[in-house]
Amino acid sequence: MKFSVITDVLGTDSFEEALRIAKQLGFEYIDIRAKLDGSRLDMISLEQAADLKRKVDANGLKVSALTSWAINPCSFSGPPTYDNYDESFHIEMLAKLEHLSQLANVFNTQYLRTYSLSKPEGFDRLSDEDKEIHYQHNAKIMRRHAETAAKYNKILIIENEPPTLTGSAKELGIMIKLVNHPNLKVNWDIVNEWIGGGYASVDAYEHIKGHVDQVHLKGGFGKPDSADESHPYGKFLKVGIPGKDDFNHAAIMKEIVKHDPQVMMTFDPHYSSLDAADQLGEVEVIRQSKQFIESIFKA
Repeated sequence: MKFSVITDVLGTDSFEEALRIAKQLGFEYIDIRAKLDGSRLDMISLEQAADLKRKVDANGLKVSALTSWAINPCSFSGPPTYDNYDESFHIEMLAKLEHLSQLANVFNTQYLRTYSLSKPEGFDRLSDEDKEIHYQHNAKIMRRHAETAAKYNKILIIENEPPTLTGSAKELGIMIKLVNHPNLKVNWDIVNEWIGGGYASVDAYEHIKGHVDQVHLKGGFGKPDSADESHPYGKFLKVGIPGKDDFNHAAIMKEIVKHDPQVMMTFDPHYSSLDAADQLGEVEVIRQSKQFIESIFKA
């Protein structure tokens, strides 16, 4: 079982301090995204990356994945910030992906986490035929991205973010089947599945089984007495700490490890969204989360 942590969730703006904390917590792998001594990953040069990689090596860590906020940026509030059908935008994104792939060479990692295209406003009210048009276009663009990543021997991992056209395991599965490219894989955020109106059940996993190279870990609570025919596990209420929440982590995680043994389990706790009583400090939340998840596989 492999675990990683995103360095910018460890409560410090110092990259070197984050590396030290990650090592102290027993991690072998890290993900890199932001808080790189004042920079984001998308902003740094290859020379800056080489300096950061030396710090990673000095702490005895390995880079699991690089995460870009700049490629197909996800709008978590308000309408999408770009036009899915603007070819000049896609040319710009491919250039950013080329740079991200070059950074990955410096950091000696194969995995690049980016977003798929945004859901247009009113998407949920569209007919199935009109939704299919958007899914097909998303697949066309993501195939270009996968082909670009393949030139560098990199693998794209796409997350289920509700504002995107891959907002659920079902939609991730649609993308995987339409793109049909070995350099395109899935990062399944199991609580995002709940946030988006579904649930990370064994049945949901069937849509992406065999394609999950990363899982994002955080906790979640359901709304009391909210289970109904459409939501048999209840509706999502709020983020929590794994092990102190009421999401059934063990059932789905054991299933994933069984069928996707290559998976990297990555901690991304969404600390600022926790209730005040659960804001025990970023490091302590990661420590407790890791201990709980590890206990599932020791049982």
